[in-house]
Amino acid sequence: MKYKRVTSNLLRRLGVNNSYKGFHYTTYGVSQTIRDPELLTYISKGLYVEIASRFQTSIGCVERDIRTVVKTIWEYGDKMLLYEVFGFEIEQKPRNGAFIDAVAHYVVEHYYD
Repeated sequence: MKYKRVTSNLLRRLGVNNSYKGFHYTTYGVSQTIRDPELLTYISKGLYVEIASRFQTSIGCVERDIRTVVKTIWEYGDKMLLYEVFGFEIEQKPRNGAFIDAVAHYVVEHYYD
């Protein structure tokens, strides 16, 4: 799917690569969120379940590994690109759901056919 490739490239530009388990979870999560935005409504019972099922892992591992990706981007990544993705300068590290939502929105807005 095109969105997975675009999301993968965006995450790399933000400062993480595919050596993180959370990189794959986030990429898949963004593509699923684009397909069905309702998955973010109850992220632990929606999106995390979907990702955990796909990768045959636990919901807790999914949450932790995505949080690690967000933390790595926040501490070491490209802050200007992160602000561009969110559309404004954020003051504190975003939560997983907010990050996935912002990336999904950015991907659709900038790369929609």
